[in-house]
Amino acid sequence: MIERPGSGLDRFELKDGYTVYAEVDARLRQEGFVPAGRKLGFTNKATWREFDLATPIWAYVYDRTLNFADRRLLEIAVSGLVAPRIEPEVVLKLKAIPDVRDDTAGMVDAIEWVAIGFEIVDCHFADWQFTAAEIIADFGAHSRLIVGEPLKVDERSRPALTRTLEELTVSLRCDSSLIDTGVGSNALGGPLNTLGFLMDALDAQDWAEDLRTGEVITTGTLTEIPYIHPGECWTVEVRGMDLNPLSIQLL
Repeated sequence: MIERPGSGLDRFELKDGYTVYAEVDARLRQEGFVPAGRKLGFTNKATWREFDLATPIWAYVYDRTLNFADRRLLEIAVSGLVAPRIEPEVVLKLKAIPDVRDDTAGMVDAIEWVAIGFEIVDCHFADWQFTAAEIIADFGAHSRLIVGEPLKVDERSRPALTRTLEELTVSLRCDSSLIDTGVGSNALGGPLNTLGFLMDALDAQDWAEDLRTGEVITTGTLTEIPYIHPGECWTVEVRGMDLNPLSIQLL
């Protein structure tokens, strides 16, 4: 645990959080971390009540924090984390940069594939208490992204993609217990909407790199964010889209 960066300051605002995160990112790159995509956090407004937030956030996903799962049960070590939690999320891969950010129909052609994923998030502040600026500074809460089997977006599925992503539902289970359910629209009304937020945020930040083709974008939790512990097996199942279940075993 560390002290919250806003402690003792009159102000620690969003721009300050991203200023700290820019330095965090620079130091990670010096250690060999290579950006592989972006994570959107707190796009599910139901989570704002717990954390007293009023905006989503973004951070990088790196080659060392990105994992692709196959049909086998993937083992993920979490014993070295501080207070990890888990988020089932829709994950997108970009084959192009969207031309239009305020119209999801204009974004559909930019998507190469869709997958269900787990983001493991962590927080170095006691009791997961923070402002939006503070959690941005804390690696954007990002620890690991596990991506399930991708489903390629073809010409047949493309016209209905926006609505399909908005209406799909997920069930989150720990071992044999149902923990929560969610719907795609929990992510800012639909996962494609989060791309518009991300592009606007990047436009306002001189230090941040523009989106690139090939990036993997995880769009925010569709359920509550439960704490996780070694020894547990977590599974997310999807209805409304032909995505295989994703399961991980925690070590």
